[in-house]
Amino acid sequence: MSDELLVEVLRDDTVESRHFGAAVVCDYKGNVIKSWGNIERLIFPRSALKPMLAIHLIESGASEHYSLSDEELSLACSSHQGELIHQNLVESWLSRLGLTEEHLACGPVLPEDTESAHELLASGQQGCRIHHNCSGKHTGFLTTALHLNLSLDDYHLLTHPLQQLSLDILSDLADVDLKQYPIGIDGCGLPAPTMPLIQLGRAMARFAKPVDLSVTRQQAIYRLHEAITNEPLYIAGHGMVVTELNDVTKGAVLAKTGAEGIVTAALPGRGLGIALKIADGSTRARSVALLAILDHLGILSDEEKQKLASHIAPTIVNSRGLTVGKIRPATSWLS
Repeated sequence: MSDELLVEVLRDDTVESRHFGAAVVCDYKGNVIKSWGNIERLIFPRSALKPMLAIHLIESGASEHYSLSDEELSLACSSHQGELIHQNLVESWLSRLGLTEEHLACGPVLPEDTESAHELLASGQQGCRIHHNCSGKHTGFLTTALHLNLSLDDYHLLTHPLQQLSLDILSDLADVDLKQYPIGIDGCGLPAPTMPLIQLGRAMARFAKPVDLSVTRQQAIYRLHEAITNEPLYIAGHGMVVTELNDVTKGAVLAKTGAEGIVTAALPGRGLGIALKIADGSTRARSVALLAILDHLGILSDEEKQKLASHIAPTIVNSRGLTVGKIRPATSWLS
């Protein structure tokens, strides 16, 4: 099966670019409710896995032992922008553990938030590991490793017990043994498992409604639902679609992006999961496609759509501040 035309980019009223991809909507029983394109294709979910990778924080007892806040749990699930609130929270969390940024396996970078990056450079400083958009996830892994008395120096390696545990948790949610598929290395240095897109959709649905999982796992997932809903700003940042979608819907939609055109959503009230991959890896197309699916499913109210209008129908603005185009869902695939 070929990819579906999902998103078009228009300059004036003429289509300039097209983005193809695949998407699937699954229920918590594993049934496919809707699909577009090749959902059997093997993909790297990348950072879309972060909310599921935070489950060990709760299950291990580390969260309770270290009295992790909603902000910290949301940050553990995040691809944050490196705003000051994210930097400060990572730094204070590490300090409470008796650790420093040198314990983080991710490399030093500038914040992805442009204003924060400019302020940092203007002050004569350089990027550091805390600025990395995965530093919250890494701090979460260090927290669990510390609590379980596991080694900290190699926590990011596939052979580490905590990474093997993470694969087991992901396999449980995806209802397939992920160790049978290729595993790469992510941008932050942690293992990057692969899975068919349909299995990512099933994993998100079981994350949305984990009633068929163990009681301990259910409780961990519901705790993460609570944290992300209460503190959506820490899972991404100001102006980001994930933060605003989670915030506007009050947790009815729990969305998470991944690199190279990946975006997912868990719908706890419906017991549904959505997984979407833009074939060319575009970030500008994935949110438009996801919001179109949510609208197609009748998830968003008119008020919510109004608040999310800038993400539903983004405009293209040139260097003079003039609106010269727009990004929209392709007209055929949702009919």
